[in-house]
Amino acid sequence: MGTRTLRVTNNEELLSFIINQTPELQELDLPIQGEGTKKYGEIIMNEDRYKNAFINTINLIGLTLIKRNEWENPWESFTNRGTLKFGQQVREMIQDLAKVFDYNKEYNNKTKFLESFVPDVLTYVHEVNFQKVYATTINETELLMAFDSEDGLLDFIADTVGNLYETFKYDKYQVDKYQLARRFLQGTVTTVQIEDFDNLTPRQILTKMKAYSNKMTFRKPFYNPAGIRKATPHAKQITMLDTEGEAEYTTDVLAQSYFRNEAELKTNLALIDGYNDFDEARLAELLEDDFVPFTAAEKEQLANVVGNIISDKWFMDFYKSLDNGNSDGKRQIEFINPTTLERNIFLHVQMVISTSPYENAIVFVKNTPSITSVTVSPSALSTSAGQTVKLNATVVATGMANKAVQWSVEDSKGDTETAKVTVDQRGNVTIPAGYESENPIVIRATSIYDDTKYGEASITVL
Repeated sequence: MGTRTLRVTNNEELLSFIINQTPELQELDLPIQGEGTKKYGEIIMNEDRYKNAFINTINLIGLTLIKRNEWENPWESFTNRGTLKFGQQVREMIQDLAKVFDYNKEYNNKTKFLESFVPDVLTYVHEVNFQKVYATTINETELLMAFDSEDGLLDFIADTVGNLYETFKYDKYQVDKYQLARRFLQGTVTTVQIEDFDNLTPRQILTKMKAYSNKMTFRKPFYNPAGIRKATPHAKQITMLDTEGEAEYTTDVLAQSYFRNEAELKTNLALIDGYNDFDEARLAELLEDDFVPFTAAEKEQLANVVGNIISDKWFMDFYKSLDNGNSDGKRQIEFINPTTLERNIFLHVQMVISTSPYENAIVFVKNTPSITSVTVSPSALSTSAGQTVKLNATVVATGMANKAVQWSVEDSKGDTETAKVTVDQRGNVTIPAGYESENPIVIRATSIYDDTKYGEASITVL
């Protein structure tokens, strides 16, 4: 059963909902507004058939969100990508641009149409990596007492069963925020410096951010670590601002016009409660050995983040469908403790919590990012024609600069053989069969952030 919103404001409305949802309880009259629910509590808790049906329906309510004062995950609408129906992983695949040939050069090649033009397909596998169990206990004495007070039943359900779901929502937000920060620090998100930030007005800051938002709507290889020429339209962009920045920027006319209006022309807006503010104790409990505490230097870098833009498919959070048929990746199990007669309730959650290496993203910072160096390894090697060799680029950066590179085959004095060599954006160099040239093949990895920084490898074909 998926989550839905139950709008109730008092005990009578909630009890009426439970009675209507429970065939065994439909023998009872619906409560009247203002008469209280105490008499219903005595009837229900003193009859095992009613009591079991009532508690089972409380479990049903646990799968809903009682619309009162609960906290909502502000990122759920764009981090949640759906449900895994089968298996334990999501396979993400994407293609770069199609092959292109010069018409005049190939005009006399009458067998060209028989060749296979294999596209450059990139694949990334996201595994189920978040499997947690949340637990709580229902004490029947406390439940009976909940019928006595004005909001007792509402509070009881919210504080027991409802709290399981509230806790999970909090945890998921914390893990997603941790992923975002780690991607920034790893240099796999394009970094843009807003120069002279402290002397700019909110209007000027948002103007600079909007300019890059516009650039992302064109197919360019600069905004994802795979170097894919990818466009993200405004309606598919999520602009994130921290709570202080949003309060300041959105009071400005330009800021208001930057975000999506009723005509849905601009980007979506999402809040973050701070780029360098984390519940590290909870993250360590959730992620265990996979959690890497933030250093003081890393927190200082994150404190320089002004905002960021991501594609609405950047987060790859998928719930895993569990064996009871739930479509939202959550399963609630409860049993009676025969010694204490208490009911223990367990909420099981299994899902993928990940991010895409192919979707566009930008992070805006105050400080100056830079690329120190790019090196390719191995820097020199020998191979034979018809082979594919793998090269790796190592990029040293400061200030969270994007560490992505663009691979290319360098022209070797007009050598027509060299022109037949290809390299994909993973550093795989393919040398065609029959290749014959004394010139070494030079493969270059150029920094996407700073195209003056590059590294090269020399390949000799024996």
